Amino acid sequence: MKRMLKVLIALAVIGVAAGAAWWGYGQVFGSGDVWYAQVDSERLSAAGENNNGFDYHYDLPAANAAGKTETLGFDTSRELRDGAYLQLKTLALRGVVSWEEVAWDKIPAAAQERLDPPADKPAAGDALSDTPAATGPGGEADAA
Repeated sequence: MKRMLKVLIALAVIGVAAGAAWWGYGQVFGSGDVWYAQVDSERLSAAGENNNGFDYHYDLPAANAAGKTETLGFDTSRELRDGAYLQLKTLALRGVVSWEEVAWDKIPAAAQERLDPPADKPAAGDALSDTPAATGPGGEADAA
């Protein structure tokens, strides 16, 4: 009986260790989360000492496809184009692991609502109305 208990405890420990290893692997090498941000040169600073050879650091407000917002920090080897939209890929333990410039139209609507639109586009949710003013029974506009 004692031997069986020891075997079960050993199997439980191995199972927990395997689960933890699988979780850790996913955090380091997994697909992670995708966020969207707009480059703001006012949020640019010199990278710190532990910069892995990068010269610049950004702390940008970002939004995900669900509309959740968070400030994300990352280092780059060059200054990014002010006003450009970025797609940032993150992992829980590593933070931002990659970024690429994207067009406004490629950003999900919920994230667009949290970002400043380009000058030539209305913000998501700011529909330009082509409908005429509400009219009363005589065809005249209602005074509301």
